[in-house]
Amino acid sequence: MTGRRLSIPTFVALGGLLAAMLASRPQVTDPDFWWHLRNGNTLLRTGRLIAVNPYAFVSAHHHWVMQEWLSEVWMAAAAAAGGRPAVVAGYWVITLLMWVAVWMRARVIAPVSGLTVGVGLLFAALTAYPILGPRPQMATYCLLAFALLLAELQLRRGGRWAFLLGPLFLLWTDLEAGFIIGLIFLAAILTVEVGAALGGRRTPEDGARIRLLAGGTALALGASLINPNGAAIVPYPFQTQFSSAQQALIVEWQSPDFHNPLLLPLLLFVLSLLYLVVRHGRLPVRDLVLLGLALLVTLQSVRNLVILVVAATPWWIAIADQLRQRLARRWRLRLRPTQPWPAVLLQVVCLLALAGTLGWQAALESTPALASSTYRDTFPVCAAAWLERGPSGIRIFNVYGDGGFLAYELPQDKVYIFGDAALMGSRALLGYASIVDLAPGWLQRLDASQSQLVLYQRGQPLTNALQRERGWTLVYRDPLFEALVRTRLRAQLRLPPQPTPAGWKRMGLAACA
Repeated sequence: MTGRRLSIPTFVALGGLLAAMLASRPQVTDPDFWWHLRNGNTLLRTGRLIAVNPYAFVSAHHHWVMQEWLSEVWMAAAAAAGGRPAVVAGYWVITLLMWVAVWMRARVIAPVSGLTVGVGLLFAALTAYPILGPRPQMATYCLLAFALLLAELQLRRGGRWAFLLGPLFLLWTDLEAGFIIGLIFLAAILTVEVGAALGGRRTPEDGARIRLLAGGTALALGASLINPNGAAIVPYPFQTQFSSAQQALIVEWQSPDFHNPLLLPLLLFVLSLLYLVVRHGRLPVRDLVLLGLALLVTLQSVRNLVILVVAATPWWIAIADQLRQRLARRWRLRLRPTQPWPAVLLQVVCLLALAGTLGWQAALESTPALASSTYRDTFPVCAAAWLERGPSGIRIFNVYGDGGFLAYELPQDKVYIFGDAALMGSRALLGYASIVDLAPGWLQRLDASQSQLVLYQRGQPLTNALQRERGWTLVYRDPLFEALVRTRLRAQLRLPPQPTPAGWKRMGLAACA
């Protein structure tokens, strides 16, 4: 190891990469995590895809396009081998690969300094923070970064990089249905480049590279159809992306709300990118189109903001580095290419400290038991423990985001709704919304749904209203949730009594009292 290898720019780049990983939350906060895990367990046990909705009683016969089956299988296998920490570790590897691909693409675009790389990666991670975490969508963000890297390598350096798109999409189509955005981005790049070539603005060498990229894109399209769902996987992402019911009811599918402090980095990222492009950068038309598409899907749904980060960060880094060089020349700043060993040693210590912090964060925050406050304050842990002590087969009207957890913890019961909104369908989503919003006729819709028990958050309009209805009786209450049952079914359901403080303590859930 030499001082040159651990120069200040290299140290900043590696530090930025590790710091970016610190922005990847190890806690399981995505409510869909749990039904993905149950899916994976079922797939490993049966060896075949689940054909129809097995969890929600209102959409029991809907056909299920299992667009994340491979993600669910590896999650279940990892959980069986090492528990939730193993799943979190797997997603951290995926996240790390995503940032490395972003870094590599920036280096392909221009010979950027590690100083700008470190700052850019950290800024990008802060922007992506609200969406990052152990969830199958991370596969899409990671593989999109590599797809764009391969396209950049093909168009700028030649070779046969584009042929790697085939195996990449073969994997992607079984990990997560976001592969369609990769195909759209590749098609947009090709359209611009073919148009430029036909207009005589590309050299014969460029034309050969474009043809190879077209061949690689065709391979990617063909590979996308090789999956257990067949061609049915193609329309699935469009059903999700353009579902008006989903975008109206699910916060993550709504447009970004810049009043939310967590989205302030996104606003700053977009504004700084616009400033850099307008004042200091000259982007190829294909990349302007690419960034326009990424910004469009982000403004449509906040969960797509990582797509913008992946597409735009390499150019943010490249143009910011040009600005850094201009300022350095103006102010006559210059970094020494090598450093004395004490400085190198200090950098090594700092990098090890960052890596140690990353490991400590993973060990501390990804391993708590379900009884811990990490999960108890996020999911209906107490209520599920109460229901586990009673009979099975109950039809539960639940909070949308809690359906996956209840399906995982109470496999013999049925929920009203859970996180695969495309599978549930717009009718179920709108029906759910009309009930929880107490829209006219809400009680009749709840009766028609044949729900036997309502498990909902305390103090909400729905639970307050039901406690005033003659046909419903409060049977359970914990610090976060209340359960009400149809009065005429109370004896038939044989629900367990509300645990006493001593009972909760014996169950290891003293905080539920």
